[in-house]
Amino acid sequence: MSALLAQEMLILFAILAIGVWLGGVTVRGVSLGSAGVLFTAMIFGHFGLNVPKPIMDLGLLLFVYAVGLQAGPRFFRTFRRHGIRFVAIALSVVGTGALATLVVQRWLGLSFDLAAGLYTGALTCTPALAAAIDAAARLAPGSSGAISVGYGIAYPFSMIGIVLLIQFLPRLLNQKIVSEAQKWEREKESETPTLQARQFRITNPNIDGKMVREINPQRMFQANISRIRHGEQVFAATPDHALFLGDVVMVVGLPEELEKIRILLGEETHERMDVNADVLSVDVEVIEESLTGKKLSQMRLWEQYTVVITRIRRQGVELTPSGNVTLEMGDNIRLVGDRRAVEHFVELVHGRPHRAEETNMLPFLAGLLLGILIGSIPVALPNGFTLRLGPAGGAFVVSLAVGHFGGLGPLRLYIPAAAKNLSRELGLMFFLAGAGVNAGAHFVDILLQQGFSLLIGGAVVTVVSTAAGLFLMHRVYHLNLLATMGALSATMTNPPGLGVANSQTESDLPTLSYASVYPVALIFKILLAQFLVEVLARLG
Repeated sequence: MSALLAQEMLILFAILAIGVWLGGVTVRGVSLGSAGVLFTAMIFGHFGLNVPKPIMDLGLLLFVYAVGLQAGPRFFRTFRRHGIRFVAIALSVVGTGALATLVVQRWLGLSFDLAAGLYTGALTCTPALAAAIDAAARLAPGSSGAISVGYGIAYPFSMIGIVLLIQFLPRLLNQKIVSEAQKWEREKESETPTLQARQFRITNPNIDGKMVREINPQRMFQANISRIRHGEQVFAATPDHALFLGDVVMVVGLPEELEKIRILLGEETHERMDVNADVLSVDVEVIEESLTGKKLSQMRLWEQYTVVITRIRRQGVELTPSGNVTLEMGDNIRLVGDRRAVEHFVELVHGRPHRAEETNMLPFLAGLLLGILIGSIPVALPNGFTLRLGPAGGAFVVSLAVGHFGGLGPLRLYIPAAAKNLSRELGLMFFLAGAGVNAGAHFVDILLQQGFSLLIGGAVVTVVSTAAGLFLMHRVYHLNLLATMGALSATMTNPPGLGVANSQTESDLPTLSYASVYPVALIFKILLAQFLVEVLARLG
């Protein structure tokens, strides 16, 4: 039996299997979700069982990297619109936590290093713990042990408390997840409206006899003519097709762009445009790698394939095809053209069907490598402070950029949705298993040694910080419930919290909100942890 318990990989997957089963148990509509793995790991850790530490580090890397890739396509657009809001939310939580730590330190008469550790544990931030240890080592060599003790006391309550809070947050705020998700979908549609298809009858005599390519040569409006009806016949719109008075054209674009072209062409009508069986319109996913990374103007689709792309859907966002737009792996495009031409191009776009199930491993791994390197770079700050994002922080920043740009330079990244979800969920479980056994191994001993007052002190810092963030998110900014759940997880740098939020909805809003707040909160915590060590040491 002892030989089996010594096998760390066996222990790891026992924790995962039992934890996932426990997390799936529902009582009155409430389940632990991913926190089941954390609780199971704490029990295993209490009895002296362990999992390899590199597994925990790898899990955190995979989790934050997958979250960044998922949020990247929308992150920069969202941050440009609400950046100040995210900074204020992060600063309110981190700053309030630091003030609460000062009060708790005076109240309990704690040493500066123990109080600093309490702060990093209450805000569940391992990079901040590393920064605090580094700062304490400069002031009082050998004090890192007390910092780790404070961290170990406050960490479990904060980790578990935030997970449970997010689980019960809909009831606490008296809001329904389904209605909040629908509200977000409406807001998202108003910000990035979907493309529409409308028909217009040519009544402008200046258009009579002109070819399609002459209608919009300077791209004054971002819309594309897809079909032309001349008399009783319907044709696919080609650049060299001439338009005449009385013709009806189908145009695809955003509502405001269609209004511009209506003024140019003529009155809107509702004629049928599907009467020609030889004109085909299909949606197809881009899988062939040789077509990706190229501008549509370079591909000369009509000249080479006699087809027209009227829509591009990428990561849930619809794009109007123009000459400067590039195709990326996984794009869903709508083709219009002669049946044979469309069927031929579909075969080309599909390439080898099995590629749709494969991840481009080189850019995936290169992004992780670059992130780890960036996270290890020290940035010198005034008063001798040194800032490092750490491997997870660096990987997260890089993943946002990779998700936004679709790759690293010439290396285009494509990850099937199933592979992305597996990386995120498995990484989260690995992290929870490592964090749980570490917390469980010392929790009871530290609690008996230091007393319950220290546990209460850490809980006070967590509760006060969380309350400040919730007040700002809910009462001041009136954030969507799903955004609040994601932002709260990010301000507490709590990946399991995001896991719980995602398990309750299919919306990507919690992930997007988490990604928007997380980097700001992480940097503030690293800086304040070091600043707090300096202040507490001088006050003590």
